[in-house]
Amino acid sequence: MFNTKTAPMANNSSQVQKGVEVNKVYRTNDLSIFKSIDGNRVPNLQHIRRLSASVEQYGMKCNPIIVNESFEVIDGQHRLAAAREVGTFVYYIMINGYTLREVHTLNLNQKNWTKKDFMNGYADMGIESYVKLRKFVDKNDDFTFNDCIAFCSNVTGGNHNAISAKYKTDRSKNLKEVFEEGTWIGKDFEIAQDWANKIRMIKPYYHNYTRTSFVGTMIGLLLNDKFDFNEFMHKLRLQPTAMVDCANRDQYKTLIEDIYNYRSRNKISLRY
Repeated sequence: MFNTKTAPMANNSSQVQKGVEVNKVYRTNDLSIFKSIDGNRVPNLQHIRRLSASVEQYGMKCNPIIVNESFEVIDGQHRLAAAREVGTFVYYIMINGYTLREVHTLNLNQKNWTKKDFMNGYADMGIESYVKLRKFVDKNDDFTFNDCIAFCSNVTGGNHNAISAKYKTDRSKNLKEVFEEGTWIGKDFEIAQDWANKIRMIKPYYHNYTRTSFVGTMIGLLLNDKFDFNEFMHKLRLQPTAMVDCANRDQYKTLIEDIYNYRSRNKISLRY
C-alpha cells in the first residue's frame, strides 16, 4: 500500500495516566497521496517559506496534519507544502467524515480566517455570489474589501440588519456569520459596479474618495431618490475644493448637502 507506518508512541511513566487511543499517527514519505479540499483558503507562501526553513534546520517534528478518508487535507496544508518543498516526510492522522466545515472550525480555533479567505474558499467551490464578489474585488481594488461587500449587497457598509433580514432562517445572524457560513447572497452586481464607478468619478475633487465613511455615505445617497448624482458632480465642478475629510457620515452628509444645494433656489435635504 502506501509508504506509511505508525509513529512510535511516547514512553509512559508510572506517574502518567494512560489515555485512550483514538486516532493513530502515521508517517509517510509519499506526499502524492494527499489532496487539497475544495474551498480551503489559498496557502500563504511566506508561511510556507518560514516552515520550510524551520524543517530544514530542525527536521520535521511530530505535529501531524489531519486528513479525511479521501486523504483530503483538513488541517496542515502549510506543513504539507513545506514538507514537499524540503523533500521530507509528514506525520498525519486520518479522521473519517471530516469536511470543509471542520476546516473552518479548526482554523477559527487556531488562526482566524479573514473574510477574503472565506470568499476565496467559497469562490473556489463555485458558489456564484462569492465568484461574482471576487471578480468585483479584483476589478475595484482601490476600495476596501468590506466596502466591496457593501457595494455588492447594495446597502451602506455596516448595515448588518438590512443584510441579515434577507435570511429568513435566522435573523439574529450578522453579516460576518452569514458571510463565513457561505450563505451570503449578493444583490445587484451591475448596480454595485455603477456605484463604484460613480464614486471613483469624485477622485479628481477628493483624493480620499475610498474612505469607508465616505463610501458608506455615498451609497446611502445613491439609494436616496432625491439625490441626483449628475447634479452633485455639476456642483462639485463648480466648487472643486469643497470636498474635504469629515469625522463621520453625518458630517459628510451635511457637507455634501451644502455642495449639492450650491446656487440652488430650492434647497433639498439629503440628511433625512
